Order: sequence, then C-alpha cells, then structure tokens
Amino acid sequence: MTSAAKMLRCRSGATAVEFALIAFPLLMLVLGLLQFVIYCYLQQTISDALYQSASEPEAELLARDKPGYKAKICARIAFTQSCLNQASGITIEAMKLPDVPTASTAITGTSFDTGASQDVIVLRAAMAAPRLVPLVPQLVARESVVFRR
Repeated sequence: MTSAAKMLRCRSGATAVEFALIAFPLLMLVLGLLQFVIYCYLQQTISDALYQSASEPEAELLARDKPGYKAKICARIAFTQSCLNQASGITIEAMKLPDVPTASTAITGTSFDTGASQDVIVLRAAMAAPRLVPLVPQLVARESVVFRR
C-alpha cells in the first residue's frame, strides 16, 4: 500500500477538524439567538412599563420629572447597566396628542410635556438592545402608548 492510499484511509483527527469547521458558525448562531431573546425581553419590558404607566400614571410622570421617571422604568429592566446613560440608554418622550407630528419621527427624547389634567398624552420610549454579534444589525425596542391624564 502506498503512502497516498494510507493517507486517504487515515481518519484520525477527522472529528476534531469537522468540529472546528462548524464550531464558529454554531457559536454565532447561538449568540445571535441570545441577542434576539434579549431584544424580545427588552421590547416586552418597555411595553409593559408604558402600558402600566398609562393605566396608573406614576407621580414622577405627572410631576414632569423625566430623570425620576426614567429611573423607575430602568428599575424594571433587569440586565442593562447603561439604561440611565444619556447616549446609549433609554429614550423617553411625552407630549400632548395635538403636538404629535403626523409623519413618522424618531424618538429623540427632547420633549417631556405631560400636559394638564384630562389632556391626551402620547408616551414613547426606545432603547437599543445590547449587541452580541457584530454581523447582526442593531435591534432597537420601541413602544408608544396613548392615554388620558
């Protein structure tokens, strides 16, 4: 038997090589799935917080205390340390319904006007989910709710 035939029949180390070929794609798939789960959790948490604020408005919301209201919302989000961060944290807007633009606009966090009693208020929030896989685009959880103060 020639050495070339022996080489073709030799299977030692084949499993390690095959695993090495699929390990990286498998790891990226698992991390991408984890990133999507974190995004869904963040979306659900922000949605729950805003709908709860609409049904029973917090004192911070009624007093137009934006930092206090952001702190209350961030206390409900379990895994984000940068929630209160100005650049990468949660962005919250509140405005009276007649002041809301009719075109689709980004949530910038510049306005926080909760109006007077019996005003209809639009409360919007957005927060970027932590990025685990660089190939997956940035996922941003957004939610809005309309309620009468």
